Order: sequence, then C-alpha cells, then structure tokens
Amino acid sequence: MQKGKTLLLILAAVSGLAGCGQGSLPDVCSVSIGKDGGIAHQVVGNFDQNYYEMEGLETLASDRVSEYCADNGADKVSLMSVEEKGGKVLLQFQYATDQDYSDFNHREMFVGTVEEANGRGYKLDHVAFVSSGGEPVELGGISDSEKKQIVIIGTKPSEELVVNTYGRILYINQSADSDLDVSFSGKKGVHIVHQAGENADESVLSYIVFE
Repeated sequence: MQKGKTLLLILAAVSGLAGCGQGSLPDVCSVSIGKDGGIAHQVVGNFDQNYYEMEGLETLASDRVSEYCADNGADKVSLMSVEEKGGKVLLQFQYATDQDYSDFNHREMFVGTVEEANGRGYKLDHVAFVSSGGEPVELGGISDSEKKQIVIIGTKPSEELVVNTYGRILYINQSADSDLDVSFSGKKGVHIVHQAGENADESVLSYIVFE
C-alpha cells in the first residue's frame, strides 16, 4: 500500500481530530517541541468503530511507522501508544526531528532560530506578529535573532492544534487576513484553529517565536 494512502486511512479512522475529550484523554491534538530537537505528537479524536477496530488501527499506524523508518533510518518515528476510551482514541507519536514530522505527516514544520528560518527562505519580515500583551511586533527589529527560537507549522482547514514549546513564547503571528485563529495558551503554548475555508486542501503556516 502506498505510504500516503496508509496515512490517510489512519486519519480517516480517527475522525474529528478535535473535540470534547473523554475521561483522561486530551481534548485537542497537540505537538510538543523538545529541547533536544525531538517532537512529541498526540493525535486525538472520535474513533469510527463501524469501519475499524482498535487492533486494526494500531496495526495501520505501526506499519506506517515501520515503513517510514525502513526508508529513513531506525527510530526516526516511534508509535508510543494507542489508547481508546469512551469512543475517543489517542495515538502518541515521537519524531526524531522536525523534518521527520513534516515527512511523516505531509505537514510543513520548521524548528530552529529566527536567523536560521530567514536563511531557509521564510520571509519573516512579511509576517505580522503580536506579543502576549497584544502589541504588534516586527521581527526585523528584535535583538539576538540567532538565539530566539521559532516554530513554523502548517495546518489544513478544519484542523485544531495546540503547540507546546520548551521555552516562554514571545510572539505569534496575527490572525487577521487568514482562516487561522492563533492565540496564546499559557506561557508555553499556542492554540491554532484553522477554519474551513473555500480551499479545502490549502495549508496555512503559523509562526511561534519563543526563548
């Protein structure tokens, strides 16, 4: 089976990737950035038991991880756990790098310094940022761009995601002029809601600066 189709089957089995949690399961999908460069990913949603069984879902996810690691190296992606409770399901993945997250999920992600992001071609001077206090910020005017960290992550329409960082978040991109609702969630978290727009497959980037 083609890798892309396998991933789509996993996502189809876990429908409604955001919503009310049951018991101890989290409410929303999340990505957590580790200081060592690793990425922890929790996929949570409703489990369609009319078409899938838990064992089959776990096998699909495990096989996809094995295929990826066979092509890209051992331990690049790990399936940490699969849990079902009250009609909800939680899959926990661990990625060695941001590039592994991108390649495995077909979602853009970059984690590095602001200086490195500019070197990669991300036009950060064209992004409207805001501080936690609601003040507009231009990244071109900040100091220590070689030390400030940034997460750049893509989401598609109808996706909801919490991004957790290991440091205090300084700035996020403003929500205006896009289908994104990006907001601070504590000192080290950002909540992203990508509304369903006309372009159902169009991915939009969010930008998170932290230290």
